[in-house]
Amino acid sequence: MNNETNPKGSAMAAFLIGALAGGITALLFAPQTGAQMRGRLKRGAHDLRDRGKHLAHEVGETAGAMKGAAAEAKGAYRDEFAKQRQSRAASGQDTKLYGETETGDPRPRTSV
Repeated sequence: MNNETNPKGSAMAAFLIGALAGGITALLFAPQTGAQMRGRLKRGAHDLRDRGKHLAHEVGETAGAMKGAAAEAKGAYRDEFAKQRQSRAASGQDTKLYGETETGDPRPRTSV
């Protein structure tokens, strides 16, 4: 599994944190009337909501791409496994699957 972080996601998170910190700082240090402050807060809330929707969309796209890549890798693994099993069978080598006994029964043998 790949443990590298997504630089695009990290940059987006840093941008959002910075925007939030900058907005709070601006609110605290800019003297305004109550109506002006409410208007700015409302606009800021709308902007934050829009950014959140955009980020959620990007996360959904990334998750979909990762799901597709995982399905593709799974198919490739299965194809390669089947190919190697056929190759072993053609050369007369043992082709039992993990856990199979000589009879082909997947249950383990027990001593009686």
